[in-house]
Amino acid sequence: MTEPAPPDPVTTEPATAASSRPGIRGFFARNRDDLWLEVIGGVVLALVVSLAVFALDQATTAERESNAESLGNSLFVREAVMADSSVLPFSSLNLRGAQLSGLPLAGADFSDADLLDAELKRTDLTGANLSEADLTNVDVTGSIFVDADLSEALLRNTELTSADFTGADLTEADLTGAFYVEGEPPVGLPLDGLRVMPDTDD
Repeated sequence: MTEPAPPDPVTTEPATAASSRPGIRGFFARNRDDLWLEVIGGVVLALVVSLAVFALDQATTAERESNAESLGNSLFVREAVMADSSVLPFSSLNLRGAQLSGLPLAGADFSDADLLDAELKRTDLTGANLSEADLTNVDVTGSIFVDADLSEALLRNTELTSADFTGADLTEADLTGAFYVEGEPPVGLPLDGLRVMPDTDD
């Protein structure tokens, strides 16, 4: 009687090094590439956030410094006026948001000055030099610009209600968006292109 042949030996594939590693080590080995991508992404995100915070801090610091400079220059203008000086040299000054309403500034030199958002209501600027000055968003209601030099000045969105521009030089001045209150137009200035706003005081 023939003896049955012994069964074939069972062969198993050896476990890979990564799959045989137990616990956390095995997890890291299996997911190494994904983990590295997450680490790199986290580092990049942290750098972007840091740069954004730095840029915001720099912008805030610059704004504070600009406001301080404007305030100091505003005080300088007022002191010069109070001293009754015959020379009022304010060329190229940063006067953003300055409150200069009602001041006697006839003949003053504001050429190339930054007067963005300033207030110049009922101000005497007869014969003043405002060439290339930035008067964007400025309220000049009732102010006098007789014989003033406003050549190449920016008067964008400027309120011109009842202002007097008789004899003023407005060569190449930018009046985009400039306006006056209905019934109180500026004098000595072409009204074509100016916006007319309703009188809200009634």
